[in-house]
Amino acid sequence: MYEVEIKSKLKDRETVVAKLESLGCKFGPELHQADHVFTPKGTFLPRSPLGSPALRVRKQNDKYIFTLKISQSNHQDSIEREMEIGDGKMMIEILELMKWNKMPIVEKRRIKTNFKDMEIVLDTVENLGEFIEAEKIVTEESREARAKIQEELLDFLETVGIPREDQIIDGKYDIMLYEKLNGR
Repeated sequence: MYEVEIKSKLKDRETVVAKLESLGCKFGPELHQADHVFTPKGTFLPRSPLGSPALRVRKQNDKYIFTLKISQSNHQDSIEREMEIGDGKMMIEILELMKWNKMPIVEKRRIKTNFKDMEIVLDTVENLGEFIEAEKIVTEESREARAKIQEELLDFLETVGIPREDQIIDGKYDIMLYEKLNGR
């Protein structure tokens, strides 16, 4: 399974929410997420090379989700595996003891909806601002096919008022926060 996504800056949340609702989208409850992201010891921060694993321990409200992502053609085209875990604090401690690189903790508030075969999320990220993501989980092994899916996601975002120039190329919140905090 591959996660193929597009992330863009969200400049007019109310208008975008109204457009999505006019398409029949219903948003779930707001989630509070704190993401602890780790990259292998010895990889360059903030961007690990394509093909390198990244591990995430996400606290979402009162539960923990452990995720492995391995970027493919770009950082928004990844092999992804995840599972709920019982003791997220222990998993974070294990990764720290293994001396994996720890990225800044990403704190965000998120609302989600679905449209056709896409998941749409609107995020308010502490110290970064507001964003929208459109993603699909696919089995396409061809990088070209996944690139075409990213184009379809961009086209969809345009229909709800997100211009292509607002796309954040290879945007991951942990990387963006690292660069902001380190003056890059």
